[in-house]
Amino acid sequence: MVAISIQGLEKRYGELPVLSGIDLEIADGEFVVLVGPSGCGKSTLLRCIAGLNTISGGVIRFGDRMMNGLPPQERNVSMVFQNYALYPHLTVAENMAFGLRIKNVPKDEISRRVAWAAEILSITPYLQRRPRALSGGQRQRVAMGRSMVKYADAFLFDEPLSNLDAKLRVQMRKEIRNLQMKIKTTSIYVTHDQVEAMTMGDRIVVMNASRIEQVGTPLELYENPKTQFVAGFIGSPPMNFLAAESSGREVRLVNGAVLKTVVDHRGPVTVGIRPEHFFGGGVENRIMVPVKYRQELGAAVSYFAEIGGQEIEAYDARPDRLPKDKLDLCVAPERILLFHEGRRL
Repeated sequence: MVAISIQGLEKRYGELPVLSGIDLEIADGEFVVLVGPSGCGKSTLLRCIAGLNTISGGVIRFGDRMMNGLPPQERNVSMVFQNYALYPHLTVAENMAFGLRIKNVPKDEISRRVAWAAEILSITPYLQRRPRALSGGQRQRVAMGRSMVKYADAFLFDEPLSNLDAKLRVQMRKEIRNLQMKIKTTSIYVTHDQVEAMTMGDRIVVMNASRIEQVGTPLELYENPKTQFVAGFIGSPPMNFLAAESSGREVRLVNGAVLKTVVDHRGPVTVGIRPEHFFGGGVENRIMVPVKYRQELGAAVSYFAEIGGQEIEAYDARPDRLPKDKLDLCVAPERILLFHEGRRL
């Protein structure tokens, strides 16, 4: 296990910046998730940490050791990829042991480590099978076992669940998180799925356009986003955004509705309201809107409506199931977020 420190990291391809001024401190034993849209630089950052990509500037440290310029084999990290990268002609046990054999680890020690990892991952019955005889989830466990037996200082996961179906992804999320909590190895996990990030990370690093937008616990990012991008990216269903004009502690929406807020500001703003906050706001800030359509979600219903030509989604976790032509929405003042030029007010 090791703490990882990244300071002023830059990565460019020619004149194209891929990572710009990345500063990040990861504690020993912490599980950190890098999340963001495709092309934001999260996988590139992971590969820079692993040594698979050279950096254009800045510093990477594992504990007190400078990593700049060191090849991957000298960094003592293990990577788990989305495509498993298993050798089809080798058994599960041979795949897990391959890296140790290359390093000339004694056979008895290899057998002990493989047995230990297989027991933790519940793949002991499959040690003599080949990858083609395994399910997608079992192959991913083998890939994780191959990383575990190295006794690496850090685990690096590059979208390892993207090839699995939805139900298996949910199961594997829990297994990876439970595994990390059990062996307490510093872990960095890349995903574009914000639900995956929210359910797995001790802290989440939200990236956008080669930079870090915000770092925090899942609840911090959900409750206190610093930018409109973070507010819209974190949370499912996503936050609604409405154009408005603020005058003190009130905002006027484009349809003329006036909402009280806790932010004292004057001028044009973007109002942010989460779908689940449209219900239960009390007597203040009531808005009557026509329903365009609804989506049944089993335990909840999502209603879609318009406010001044802008579509909104309202998520009702306690629906009465009666057909509705109009919604009587109400949102508490403290639940209304205001943004100006992309920044939270």
